[in-house]
Amino acid sequence: MINYLYIFPEIIITSALCFIIVLDLFLPNKLKYISYYLIQLSLIFCAYYIYSHISYLTNNNSELYDTSIFSNIFKIFILLSLAMIFYYTSVFLKYFNIFRTEYFLITLFGLLGMMIMISSQNMLLLYLGIELLSLSLYSVIAFNKNSLFSSEAAVKYYILGAISSGFLLFGISLIYGLTGSLNFNEIFIHIASFNITNGIDNVQVIGLLFALIFILISLSFKFGAAPFHMWIPDVYHGSIITTTLLLSTIPKIAVFVILIKLLTNVFSGLFLFWADMVIILSILSILIGNIVAISQTNIKRMLAYSTIANIGFILLGLSVGSIIGYKAAMFYTLTYVVTTIAAFGLLSQLICRNKPIENISDLSGLNSTSPFTAFLLMFILLSYIGIPPFIGFHAKLFIIQSLVETNNIPLGIFAVLMTVVGSYYYLRVIKVIYFDEAKNVLASTSKLYITGIYVLGLILLGLLPDVLGQLSQYSISNFFNT
Repeated sequence: MINYLYIFPEIIITSALCFIIVLDLFLPNKLKYISYYLIQLSLIFCAYYIYSHISYLTNNNSELYDTSIFSNIFKIFILLSLAMIFYYTSVFLKYFNIFRTEYFLITLFGLLGMMIMISSQNMLLLYLGIELLSLSLYSVIAFNKNSLFSSEAAVKYYILGAISSGFLLFGISLIYGLTGSLNFNEIFIHIASFNITNGIDNVQVIGLLFALIFILISLSFKFGAAPFHMWIPDVYHGSIITTTLLLSTIPKIAVFVILIKLLTNVFSGLFLFWADMVIILSILSILIGNIVAISQTNIKRMLAYSTIANIGFILLGLSVGSIIGYKAAMFYTLTYVVTTIAAFGLLSQLICRNKPIENISDLSGLNSTSPFTAFLLMFILLSYIGIPPFIGFHAKLFIIQSLVETNNIPLGIFAVLMTVVGSYYYLRVIKVIYFDEAKNVLASTSKLYITGIYVLGLILLGLLPDVLGQLSQYSISNFFNT
């Protein structure tokens, strides 16, 4: 008898989806909140199940589906992050009377796709997970039917996403044609059988290199790395702010996990080639992200280019090709996600002229009208910059430290200089908040108690960075020991 309990977390989410879809059909509008709370309960229960059964799940791996500690830690993190995102989303949608249970249900399909991506040990399963995530994101981006910007953003993302998927599928087809397998471990063994240290001396190696390039291009698009970043500013700008919050956080975690698995395991034999590619992607991302963000006046577009720059720092850690670099990259990814949830979550609760915050100038004089909100936003922005003792400082420090320890001194100097450049556009927002005259009366969609507690947690993480540090070390160590 086949044991399917190792995919029980995915079964929980799928069962919750089926049940809530049917239940919501029979609920009157005034009771739709029941579906929302059931969705939140499903996320928390699934996270608790993974945590309480992590040893069982780890011991019941399969060749097709990975349920190691490394994968399960990321699943727990994604589930809890999505619960927080759903809180901000529900507050925002209710305030503007556009609350629809379908928004959350479609996002759950995306969550299922991310969980499949994280655990996939097979190229075809990976592709199916990515497509399930992408199809869900197309729908939530176009959620605001009254906005031409939302429709434009969805069409742009759909077209570019389809091209990206084509690149990925072509790369996978090359892999299958050259190795005769789609299994990660079998592809790794096949690549390891070639002696690539002396350069390219085999037609198959050239084919594998082309496959790697196509797959890396596709994943760079999903990750938002330059020069495949063209969709990010327009899609972030056109989407409602809570959708922007979703796009800029948990999908990045899923893609990061895939990059770790493919680059450090499946294609580790091609390190001589992909290391240089990743370095180029990281340098372009940091340069374009930080420089173009300086000229932005729309806060969502500014944070979009900030995302591109942060992706560049994550790729710098991956390019090192050592465990210390992977740990630093994971720490940076987790730090970026928790900080971005705080940033977009807080902005989603601010209202200017009964509309969501759009421009940086909308925040003028925020300190004079709401000192507590101004303090929360200042802390988040200082963490983005990397000012000690905030959590963002430790993230950037670990990346630079990993570069220095692996003798990549020029890249370390470049990272420091670009951190200084990038601080300008964050400090400009702080200047607008504290020193500009108040032009608008800002209101909030709800009390900021939850956000205040969340930001307090970020302060504690900054004072105790070893919490995320130990988590990164534990998960990466387990990944390389399995």
